[in-house]
Amino acid sequence: MAIKQAPTIEISEDGSQVVEGVIWIHPDRLSGAPCFVKTRVPIQNLFDYLESGASLEQFLIGFPPITRDQAVKVLELARTGLFDSLSRS
Repeated sequence: MAIKQAPTIEISEDGSQVVEGVIWIHPDRLSGAPCFVKTRVPIQNLFDYLESGASLEQFLIGFPPITRDQAVKVLELARTGLFDSLSRS
């Protein structure tokens, strides 16, 4: 059984949390919704696209600041249960 490691969370001077270098959380930005780092694109948008049947490619076309590597990393983090451990302020 693999041991689950805690996510890497960095706290910026402005109080933002950066999780694993791809998720950006700040209570004053989009009501604290987790976003792709240095954007105002909520992580939830990725899941909404995929749940609606759209492909990852369609999401990337719709949100050009997001890279494939970022989206895949977020999906991997979700798969491993990271979001369960994030608290929302």
